[in-house]
Amino acid sequence: MKLASAILLFLWPVAVCAQSGAPVLQAGTATISGQVTIPVSIKKDSTWLFLRIPQPFTGAFKTYKTLLDFAGQFELTVDTETDVSRCVVSTDIDITNMVTVLLKNGQNNKISLNYNNDGAIDRAEVSDTYGFTEEELLHSPVKFTELTIYRTGKPLVPLYNKPFSVYIDHINDILRRKRIILAKPPVLSEKMNRIIFSDYFLAVYYMYALRYHDEMVLNYRQTNDSKMPDSSEIRKPVRKDYTFLKDLHLNDPVYLYSFSYPLFTQELLQDNVLNIPRIKDTPIPEWTNSVKGILRDLTGLDKGLFYDMLVSNAYAMQFEIELKPLTARQVENIKTHYKGGDMEKILLRKNQEIVQQAAAKGAVVINNTPNVSPEELMSAIVSRYKGKTVVVDFWATWCAPCLEAFKESRDLKKHLVDKDAVFVYISSPSSPRQLWEKLIQGIGGEQYYLTTKQWRYLQDSFSFSGIPSYLVFDKQGVLKGQFTGYPGNEEMQKRIEAAL
Repeated sequence: MKLASAILLFLWPVAVCAQSGAPVLQAGTATISGQVTIPVSIKKDSTWLFLRIPQPFTGAFKTYKTLLDFAGQFELTVDTETDVSRCVVSTDIDITNMVTVLLKNGQNNKISLNYNNDGAIDRAEVSDTYGFTEEELLHSPVKFTELTIYRTGKPLVPLYNKPFSVYIDHINDILRRKRIILAKPPVLSEKMNRIIFSDYFLAVYYMYALRYHDEMVLNYRQTNDSKMPDSSEIRKPVRKDYTFLKDLHLNDPVYLYSFSYPLFTQELLQDNVLNIPRIKDTPIPEWTNSVKGILRDLTGLDKGLFYDMLVSNAYAMQFEIELKPLTARQVENIKTHYKGGDMEKILLRKNQEIVQQAAAKGAVVINNTPNVSPEELMSAIVSRYKGKTVVVDFWATWCAPCLEAFKESRDLKKHLVDKDAVFVYISSPSSPRQLWEKLIQGIGGEQYYLTTKQWRYLQDSFSFSGIPSYLVFDKQGVLKGQFTGYPGNEEMQKRIEAAL
């Protein structure tokens, strides 16, 4: 690809950096404790601290949270999958104002944060900086956000009718143009810039290159007066088009600092062009060999971290998408292959968590939509659950906040197992039926798939435009609450229990 070399010149030193101080696979826990100083002018009665930590081998990242005590102190113990984890910390003073923290496995990591009167974190002291300055810890999350929102000014052109390689060149051109953000003040160290850019680099590839069809439909509509394309008008890539994977150096351990690596890996595992088989009860060496037959020539890799990521995330997809614990055969395969090593510990630890969450999920019930007018539809649905508090969740398969809310609410459901509450999930044809049927296996509850007309009527009648949106009905079918955006487990539990 004509611009790939320019990107690689920037990313290649990451591999050098990886040989001295990059993360390595290691199962364990880390403690983080410290104090947050908040001026009286912005102080609240209670303040939550949030920590997001990558868990690359079990499928993305996990959010931990705890209340600050009256003195602003806190302590958290988190599961870790690498010896050093790059995390971000914030509070609900402004959850988007984040600070980078590097946690050492098996240690008590200390941090002190200070807010100014404008509600921004202006000081961050940590027990181990790993060679990064305070300014880098404060500003590196902002750099990633700036990379995300920066518009390069590149004109919109038709790409849907061009070779796949032209689209990859287009992506690389955008990445090259966005690198200007890293040169703007505050200027961070070369090492921190590489970590940030490699994270963003993978995010761009899994969101755009690996979701080619959706992007080309959008490109067609943007360049053809919002018309929907005929299926024959969008080019279909083939496996040999995926040689761009060689340029990503997917064995580079610096990617373990990344929030995007497991998301990229899982997108590969679900890619319709590559058509990688599900792992199911297949022995790990047998499954890995079949995957290498697909990916070896495309990635230039025959062994290493990348294949460990594929195996672990193949199981993680089962955990996250289906909320399905490991089978006895899968546990045996893992123990036989990893022989008590860190990967076995990580996967079996995650499995115990999924066992508990799956018990609270309940069975999936796909319901026929009541045969009534749109005006009567919601009443007809709610009346099916007389004597129960009904929580209605409007969502879509493409809605990232919806999917994150499902994951967060798993812990909430464990506390409501014995309560008279039922969760009703409503989606529409904007969610592809096949994908919807797959995702609801990990959600459980009462599922409805409405027509576009029915969805739009409910959207208008309850005056919501964004999702996820929620309706809470009491046991008499009276609407007691309506809101958009998941409010967090504690607040959600309060609202449900009020209706109970």
